[in-house]
Amino acid sequence: MHGRELLETVTNKRIEMIHDEVKECYPGSEIKAVFQEDGRVRLSVLFNESLIGEEYVETAESWNNPERMNEYRKALIGKARLVVLVPERHARAARLKMLDLNHWWLFYYMVFGYDHEGNIKRIGRPMFCHAETGYA
Repeated sequence: MHGRELLETVTNKRIEMIHDEVKECYPGSEIKAVFQEDGRVRLSVLFNESLIGEEYVETAESWNNPERMNEYRKALIGKARLVVLVPERHARAARLKMLDLNHWWLFYYMVFGYDHEGNIKRIGRPMFCHAETGYA
């Protein structure tokens, strides 16, 4: 799977995950998905018409945009939870770039990687058995 089909699969899986994550604290929340011109997907998580989460399903090409960190920083400054999903081959780089945001004391974010089949894995601190992939 690749291209738009892969993005749609990952997006749909992530939307299901979001519903599970927010249903207890934010019942009735709404999720809007918008395919961007640069090939990525932006997910907005709304509760009572207020933005509580901003998520991006990035492609290898969109992830490499030098303005990404500024865009992510703006989401965090706006007090929204930020979630970034990147192709798994960019997982370590994504985690390291996002850790740079800690210098600004903005750390309400999560990073996920996805494979060519659309499987999503949370990226956290590497564990010994997973050190080669960067997934925890």
